[in-house]
Amino acid sequence: MSTDANQSGLIVIWNDIVPECRDNFLEWHSREHIPERVAIPGFLRGQRWFGESASPQYLTIYSTADASVLTSAAYLARLNSPTPWTQRSVADFRNTSRAAGSLVWGSSGATGGVILSARFDIASDRAAALAQQWASGPLASLAQKPGIARVRVAVSAASASQLQTAERAVRSGDIKEPSLIVLVEGFDDIQSVQGAFASVDLTPDTPVAARLDCYRLQFDLASPQPAAS
Repeated sequence: MSTDANQSGLIVIWNDIVPECRDNFLEWHSREHIPERVAIPGFLRGQRWFGESASPQYLTIYSTADASVLTSAAYLARLNSPTPWTQRSVADFRNTSRAAGSLVWGSSGATGGVILSARFDIASDRAAALAQQWASGPLASLAQKPGIARVRVAVSAASASQLQTAERAVRSGDIKEPSLIVLVEGFDDIQSVQGAFASVDLTPDTPVAARLDCYRLQFDLASPQPAAS
């Protein structure tokens, strides 16, 4: 069971931006888009991370009160009514992968300054069981290593990840979402996080990670609404 109980829904988005449109993206994402998202009932926090050597270079994470928020009427209304600024900005997205689903386990509610994302592409019927297996063993051990602020593991749901909405229709060339995601946050040193993750034994039958990428925190905004009691 997650110790991060207030964040049982998770949206994780990886994307690149057309280089000449980065300034617009940062302004839009920080001043309109993330504030709009965290104002939706059930959304708790929105974060943007950036990795110069990562591919894709941008990582956005939204935490929600529960997984049902990911297909709620309020959220779908925003996805199907993008603002003019959103329509212009989303058209500049490239190599986008959007995974939405359930947080299986989190070691704490802390936020680090750097993050490693590990994307696994495995059969969806194996993802939940494997996430539970890792949470009760190697990931719990990873969370105790020096320099680690938080470890989370989540599984995506096709019903929430592959929503056909007006906003999605603006994007082109999306990449299939991973079925299993591990997020490892560290205090400040990316190499320490990479080393800690590499040292963890995820059992002999662990699938090979589709991609490992590292990022630094660039923007962080909590919901202005109090969490439901």
